[in-house]
Amino acid sequence: MGDSLTTYDELNEDIQFTEDETKSLLKLSEKEILILILSEMKKQTEIISKK
Repeated sequence: MGDSLTTYDELNEDIQFTEDETKSLLKLSEKEILILILSEMKKQTEIISKK
């Protein structure tokens, strides 16, 4: 995998949440947050690999 900073530059995506989404995220446990992060990383890696 490439340099992490380059990877983030390639994604170039603003992450914005509504108030309700933010409240829901704040209620998650550490394990649930880690699962969400890893899931998103996997999706982004697949997208980048297809380029």
